[in-house]
Amino acid sequence: MIEFDVERVERDLGLAVRELRIKRDYSQRELADRAGVGLTALRSLEKGHGSTLTTLSKIVHALGRDSWLAMLDDATAQPKPLKKKKKKRPDAGQADAVGDKRRRVAKRDKSAKADKSA
Repeated sequence: MIEFDVERVERDLGLAVRELRIKRDYSQRELADRAGVGLTALRSLEKGHGSTLTTLSKIVHALGRDSWLAMLDDATAQPKPLKKKKKKRPDAGQADAVGDKRRRVAKRDKSAKADKSA
């Protein structure tokens, strides 16, 4: 199994957001307002305590870094419809054998009904 350190990713992402916010000369309150998110949500993200995808998307957009989320476009694309599996048709020899068996069963059922009525 591939090991994945979620805490490290959250911490690194929070630092990247914080650095970009400071580079853009935004206060936390200003960025939160621009993004339409709560100040607590932004602080949580910057501290590496995680975030919802909605909050992250809004903040990244407000910072002008939509390219950070471009990789998610494929994940949100409409799924392709599943193709139905074609039923295998029995070859000629099997078809005859199946047909013969059905005829024998039908004939036996007729005989049983005739015996009961007699």
